[in-house]
Amino acid sequence: MDPEGHRGSSNPAAMLANLLNKRAKLHEELRVIERQVYDLETSYLQDPGQCGNVLKGFEGFLSSSKNTALLKNKQLDEMMGDQNLE
Repeated sequence: MDPEGHRGSSNPAAMLANLLNKRAKLHEELRVIERQVYDLETSYLQDPGQCGNVLKGFEGFLSSSKNTALLKNKQLDEMMGDQNLE
């Protein structure tokens, strides 16, 4: 066993290769998860549907009148368009 309590080769080059391989696999797994999160967030923000979302509001869900929700969404879009986001 090595000082960290792991069994393995006493060959430092083999240990380094093993660790680099594990690191590459973890980086790839992280990349896939980040892409999934990005895709889900994009879908959520682009398609409020009938229930709404955090940015557009939930008036469509709470109100039976769709006109008020559309008006508020239009006002929000206009306000967001006026801001310069960097």
